[in-house]
Amino acid sequence: MAHTAVAQDNGSADNGYNEIIVTAQKRAQSLQDVSVAVSAIGADTLANAGISNLQDMQQLVPSVTFGNDFNQAKVFIRGVGANTSTTGSSTGVALHVDGAYVARAEAQLTSLFDVERVEVLRGPQGSLYGRNAVGGSINIITAKPTDRLSGYARLSYGNYQALTTEAAVSGPVADWLRLRLAAKSEVRDGYGKDPFNNWDVDDLNRKMVRGQAQILFSEKADLLLSAEYFRQDDNSGAVHYYGDAFPGVARLAPLGPAGIATKPRDLGSDEPPSVNTKSQSYTATFNWEFSDAFSITNVANYRDFKTQLIQDLDISAVVNRLPTATTVQTRTINSKQWSNEFQVKYDSDIVNGVVGLYYFGEHQRPRDQVGLTSSYGMASNIGFLATRPTIIDGKVAAPGSIGLAYADYLCGFSDGVAPNRVCLRSRLNTEAWAAFGQLNFDLEKAIGLNNLTLKLGGRFSHEKVSTANMSVVMTANANPAVGSVLAYTDAPYTEGGTYRQKTFKDFTPEIGLNWQPNGNTLLYYTYSEGFKAGSGENAAGSSTIVKPEKMKNHEVGAKLDLFDRMLTLNLAGYWYKLKDLQINKTIGGGPTGYTTIFENAARTEAKGVEIEWMLRPMHRVRLSGGLSYTDSKYKDFLTLDPLDPRNVSQPGQPAYNPVTNPDPTAFGAPCVDGSANVGGCQIQLAGNRTRNSPKWSYNVHGELDLVDHSDMGTVTLSGDMSGKSTIYFTEFNRLSEGAKAFTLFDAALRWTSNKEDVTASLWIKNIADTLRASSTFAISTGRVIGATWLPPRTYGFTLGYRY
Repeated sequence: MAHTAVAQDNGSADNGYNEIIVTAQKRAQSLQDVSVAVSAIGADTLANAGISNLQDMQQLVPSVTFGNDFNQAKVFIRGVGANTSTTGSSTGVALHVDGAYVARAEAQLTSLFDVERVEVLRGPQGSLYGRNAVGGSINIITAKPTDRLSGYARLSYGNYQALTTEAAVSGPVADWLRLRLAAKSEVRDGYGKDPFNNWDVDDLNRKMVRGQAQILFSEKADLLLSAEYFRQDDNSGAVHYYGDAFPGVARLAPLGPAGIATKPRDLGSDEPPSVNTKSQSYTATFNWEFSDAFSITNVANYRDFKTQLIQDLDISAVVNRLPTATTVQTRTINSKQWSNEFQVKYDSDIVNGVVGLYYFGEHQRPRDQVGLTSSYGMASNIGFLATRPTIIDGKVAAPGSIGLAYADYLCGFSDGVAPNRVCLRSRLNTEAWAAFGQLNFDLEKAIGLNNLTLKLGGRFSHEKVSTANMSVVMTANANPAVGSVLAYTDAPYTEGGTYRQKTFKDFTPEIGLNWQPNGNTLLYYTYSEGFKAGSGENAAGSSTIVKPEKMKNHEVGAKLDLFDRMLTLNLAGYWYKLKDLQINKTIGGGPTGYTTIFENAARTEAKGVEIEWMLRPMHRVRLSGGLSYTDSKYKDFLTLDPLDPRNVSQPGQPAYNPVTNPDPTAFGAPCVDGSANVGGCQIQLAGNRTRNSPKWSYNVHGELDLVDHSDMGTVTLSGDMSGKSTIYFTEFNRLSEGAKAFTLFDAALRWTSNKEDVTASLWIKNIADTLRASSTFAISTGRVIGATWLPPRTYGFTLGYRY
């Protein structure tokens, strides 16, 4: 069980037990007193397990599934998460760092460092965490400045020339001022190579630093100022060849089979698949305790996030040109977000809780390009566009035409450089505010109902979103001699163009009843609702804003400390209905060669059980684990299948004709029900499992102190086993877009000095070198299925010192 590791972080009694304090409900509580399914992982546990990012968290929390593609984190809890690979839309699991929300899925791929603990709240957290916490919330709590000089340094080295260094120093510089500075560096060679060009694939180069200053106004009031910087520049996050999208269909064969790498972790491409990210975050947290009953907290945050992804969409080293295709994608994202949360906390004998106000704003400026290379397009584009007058921001020089200056404006190219074939520039804005609260009433002290507590909460949300997508697309005519065909958006920032704006309002209530007959038992029931507002996306010519997601969830749970707290056992069962799940996919066709579909799945239902346990049978032995059962299925979802050849058109290819082209897999062929294929053949997916929702997930962790001597220190042998049943990454439940059941094994041998200030460990992860995909994506332009992989076998040693 994940939270057991926190107890070990803080020392141990004779049976290894120590109380774990969390802030899952925005006030300090013992983990065993919180009527929420929550896992907590402390700093030492993260370090000992080699957890350096959110993807690794799924090893310790079975109900979490993590994948990534197109440089976006895809975190799922209980079958709910990020179902899109286009930027702009919101995640289904919220991420908070020291109480500040991180909106972009791309920004959730940064590393964990100098962390006090991570809390994983499962199920909708509508009352206290609000927007986009339908599946749950992951809260990262960083280490804070200390009242004495302290710090640590840690160095790890492993195969693939992996070198990780991390250090922090903290302490007071005056009676009223405490400082903390932490930094981390991660570098390693690639897990694969490009066999045609010999550059690394999936290497790593990350640097990050965080500075904190705590100003103590008095014993009752303080201000914590935090600044964080993250930098990444490497060839990581590559989408690898997983299989042909349309095996046996000649007209939809992969574009460059001769350039596809044969080894799964290798990748053939025209250019290195690169990620270049810069992120800055500034947070100010003010706390003021008026009295023993009243206190206030204000958390203000600003985040500036920039990233660029370059990848070859045909996953091949064969360079493709018009009229066939040009497939090097460049996605650039510039996001600025700001938020403020004001909380009032009250704690008395009968009532305790928190109420507050929240504001969030974000401006996104994503830009997508597809061309011959990441830096230029076909030379013929210059001459073709030069004959067209200019349109910028809806100012039309000549109706129905477009010019080179406009294309350069979208693509960001200098004069004389040929623009890419597809240039898309979007403006996606969000403004949200909310009023929220959660109160707990002690019914025993109020009206004499023994050991019962009533929990009442709710959140009113108001969110305004807008989307605008201006684009230029040059494709090819069936007869190349005819020349280019041009599609573009006119007046993109007016209602006559692609601009759309919508406002969403919702109230998400929460009601629960807790029974705590003694200090070792808590039983609870909670009804809660979740809400995720509709959103737009960056897609050429799109003006789509999908409907909001709404969830109704029932949960029962038990938290038990048994046998003189030798065994801790936490159980949760849940059942929910989810309406209008937001889902994104692409399908072949349209002027770009692909068409983005952003839609709502009408109804989804799920039920599940989660078990976490920790057993301390003797002083030198610690055992823990978790088990998650998830049955998450669509109840009503009528949609198009991107891998049905009848739905896929490509430039220059013949449509279905029962006389001249009777191929039943051809575009335009009749659907299964015999109806005409107008806009595609839709299928009903009721009964299919949802994305990233393995039925079974589990982990087991064991530690044995081989040597426990005051002079020699402690030598600990640890082992981990974690696994998941079959995972489908799409709603169509195909293993060609999924991963078979797997189990991973890790082990470590750790020495800790008698003063607990020096550590040394040897470790190995994924001992069997199991190869499994963490996500897949059907790439329409390349007619292949791409995949990202879980890490291979890694091993090395770690040295640490703290004072």
